[in-house]
Amino acid sequence: MERWIAEFLSYLKENRRCSPLTERAYGEEMRRFAEFAASRLKREPSVPKDLTPELVAAFAAARSLERTAKKRPIASRTLARSVAAVRSFLRYVERRGHSTTAARTAMPRVSTPDTLPASVPETSLNALLDELAGTVPADDVRGLRGLAAAECLYGAGLRVGELAGLTRGRLDERRKLVRVLGKGSKERVVPISDRAVNALKRFWTARGKAPEAGDALLAGPSGRGVTSRTLERDIESILVRLGPSAPTHAHALRHSFATHLLDRGADLRAVQELLGHSNLGTTQIYTHVTRRRLKAAYARAHPRA
Repeated sequence: MERWIAEFLSYLKENRRCSPLTERAYGEEMRRFAEFAASRLKREPSVPKDLTPELVAAFAAARSLERTAKKRPIASRTLARSVAAVRSFLRYVERRGHSTTAARTAMPRVSTPDTLPASVPETSLNALLDELAGTVPADDVRGLRGLAAAECLYGAGLRVGELAGLTRGRLDERRKLVRVLGKGSKERVVPISDRAVNALKRFWTARGKAPEAGDALLAGPSGRGVTSRTLERDIESILVRLGPSAPTHAHALRHSFATHLLDRGADLRAVQELLGHSNLGTTQIYTHVTRRRLKAAYARAHPRA
């Protein structure tokens, strides 16, 4: 099965042009499935012979009963990802000429809650970024990297993985534009704020070297681009200052970017293009956030509410 999984992951990367995060997540789920199959069968599983409805249904059931490190049930989104990975693998096997219809039919449909994206209030977030811009020492490389990352994520609505993969040649300082390679290797050009560009320059000065065209915008001590996980830690160390009730994950800055634009009357289609969403419905979830805020403001202020 290992060879099939390796070829499947290569297919996701080369043919489906999945993001590195998706490829990594599906790889983890498929390795988990392979370990489960080997444990259940007491031998190395064979593809396609052992891809039975009983095996995939048992895997989904066992996965649903797993617990996190804190002894809580795994999230429905985690279970949905496991099921989606195995179902995608079965489709791949079928494309290779082996019927997997019965096995795919045995996979359950996992419903996930429609959670609204967590964003940071506009006033609080901008006050925090302004404070950091004025207080981070000129020689604090990590602090300036975090500030630059926050300004780019919030100022251009980037995903963390997109920012981690950006090179100097993709930034047009004069026109204040950046060419972003998003999900599915889809490229989009988005505006980037003066504050973000200035924060990048401060970071480069602190490092003592401005990047060349092919160098990463945000490099680590080795000179190579920092990982998404490193940027997430940088952002978390910044957002935690907003208090215990504020979201601290880096994606909250992208959510805030979209929510604040819509709060100020931006066109939904324009926000869709800026975010790089293929489906307008994905962007529309942010309208629910702005409507919720309007209802809350109405309830607080209107004498007849």
